[in-house]
Amino acid sequence: MKNDLRKAIAKIVAAGFQISPEALDMLSRRDDAYDIACKVIEGISKMEDKPLIITPEIISNFDVKKEEENEELIDIREIKIEETILFDPTEHIFTESDITGFINYFISRFKKIRKILMSERFDVRGAITIKQAKNWSITRRDKVKIIGMVANKKKASGGGLILELEDLTGIINAVVTERNKELLRKAEKIIKDEVICIEGRITGSGEAILVTDVMWPEIPISGKRIREEPENIYAVLISDLHIGSRFFMRSAFNRFILWINGRIGTEKQKRIARRVKYIIIAGDIVDGIGVYPGQEKELLVKDLKIQYKMAAEYLAQIPEYITIIIIPGNHDATRQALPSPAIFQDYATPLYDMKNIRILGDPAYIRLYKTTFLITHGKSLDDILAKVPGVRYDRPAQAMIELLRRRHLAPVYGERTQLAPEAEDLLVIERIPDVFHAGHIHTYEYLNYRGVLIVNSGTWQEQTDYMKSMGVKPNPGKVTIVDISTGRIESVIDFSEKQEIKIPTENTQAPVGSSDSIQNFRRSNQ
Repeated sequence: MKNDLRKAIAKIVAAGFQISPEALDMLSRRDDAYDIACKVIEGISKMEDKPLIITPEIISNFDVKKEEENEELIDIREIKIEETILFDPTEHIFTESDITGFINYFISRFKKIRKILMSERFDVRGAITIKQAKNWSITRRDKVKIIGMVANKKKASGGGLILELEDLTGIINAVVTERNKELLRKAEKIIKDEVICIEGRITGSGEAILVTDVMWPEIPISGKRIREEPENIYAVLISDLHIGSRFFMRSAFNRFILWINGRIGTEKQKRIARRVKYIIIAGDIVDGIGVYPGQEKELLVKDLKIQYKMAAEYLAQIPEYITIIIIPGNHDATRQALPSPAIFQDYATPLYDMKNIRILGDPAYIRLYKTTFLITHGKSLDDILAKVPGVRYDRPAQAMIELLRRRHLAPVYGERTQLAPEAEDLLVIERIPDVFHAGHIHTYEYLNYRGVLIVNSGTWQEQTDYMKSMGVKPNPGKVTIVDISTGRIESVIDFSEKQEIKIPTENTQAPVGSSDSIQNFRRSNQ
């Protein structure tokens, strides 16, 4: 197999192409890598716009299985999959309304992340409290380690940074000087309210620590699933449908529904569709009402219940043997503060009435067969993008990495993301998932970080006037297919207007979302 992979890589390079790490991983799991490479190169050579880099998407388009192989596959409906809801915040929300609630909330956060730092990072062991550090009696040349929550961060008058750290025993200033440029660049990524470990030397007065290193909780590197063989059982990851918006991409979503029913696509894509067992929607299934200034002008449907009824009509066209898992987004009918309970049933009754739909809160942990998913809408990504240097709206998966590094889904308090004063901080990432799925940013991206597959699933909404004013440029209509036996991506399919999947010429009914359909919704709710 290794020789076959080497030959495949050599073939690709000789033809003048590069290959992405994800595509290389896909080839490495195949015993016919060289044959696939030949098919891909032959197919690309016939394209007018030839890509420079070969991606999993390109490989999937040209990796056509023989029909007899399809006939050997066991009907996905006959396969019983073990599915477990590991965590749903809906039943765990007990908000404390006064200031004591927030105090308890941040104490819970500190204790949880301190435990993660002390138990999972060998280089943090031996950390002492701030009170102990202030009484440090050994020579200044000896370094100490302190775990604290960042209460404040400001520029020093002579350059550098001053961090105010606090723990349960006291407060201390941590000084990052301008002399160490590399450390300063690292420290500039520190944000308020996160819990970190600082290494440094205590000043003579004992009131400050001169920082020599900064350590985040991080996630451990995991390679435990590399050798697992795929079993071709799939979950589809999508988000941000925004049904009810004038900019909802009805045609693209109808193409997705046709594909999931096996009516369109290449033979490879149809084979995948027949093996889909789950669809996971990471929030904003509808566009909602009054979410942002001027939204009313961009709405096609201005009744929230009708929006959810339309959503149910779309999802009802998906085969019933496919389980659909939904969490809320900031456009959905739920509490906006995190953690958010499931979408309110009074508004979304048609969804709750569907037997194959599971509606959970945000965030949710689920285990499907051999793969654990952490699902959140991604509201806090706005704060990460605003506060952490180097992350951008066109690279949302990079921002999701910053959440994993901090082991928290919403580390910043008091900015755009509302946090509820729960007695326990339920947003700490205590359990490392195989797949981390979010949306919200409307820009599609996936990558692998330390063994965790990160997917920001983009959107099904075209650029609105509000997005234009915010400088957001969506790349909608993309679907990620994950094999739940391995936790790896099998394929990415683009259902936007730009791609080649065509709707069949026969038209047995008006597509959901057409003007006739919307009128029917309105009449039925009058």
